[in-house]
Amino acid sequence: MENKLNEKGFTLIEMLLVLAIVMTITSSVIFIATSKFVEIEEKRFIRQFQLDVQSIQSVAIAEEKYAYLNFFNGGTKYVAKSANTILFESEMPAGYRLSTESNLKEIGFHPNGSIKDFGTLIFETKKGSKKVILYIGRGRMNYE
Repeated sequence: MENKLNEKGFTLIEMLLVLAIVMTITSSVIFIATSKFVEIEEKRFIRQFQLDVQSIQSVAIAEEKYAYLNFFNGGTKYVAKSANTILFESEMPAGYRLSTESNLKEIGFHPNGSIKDFGTLIFETKKGSKKVILYIGRGRMNYE
């Protein structure tokens, strides 16, 4: 008599091996996607900040009044004002704030559109520090 084994499925070791491979692939995809989301969020924040600064500059020119962008809540929020009127408020994304090492704490524009004080804004982000350099003149900025 032949001894036949009834092989109808996978062994426990085969299942554990497949599960380990799937978990490894899934964790690597999640890691890559998470770092990409952080990078996209940072680019979105810098672009929105640039647009907000250009917006207050255009308000200063249009209304022929001084316009300011001030930081609050430990540098996690900024408010744009013109002639004691709040133009808009914006919260920074979680994990982002204006550094205490930043030599500028506000951005101001003269009625002609030129920057009131030039210097460097340093933002602390999830991927390190980012600098926004404001040059003397018509509101030119450089992002590092």
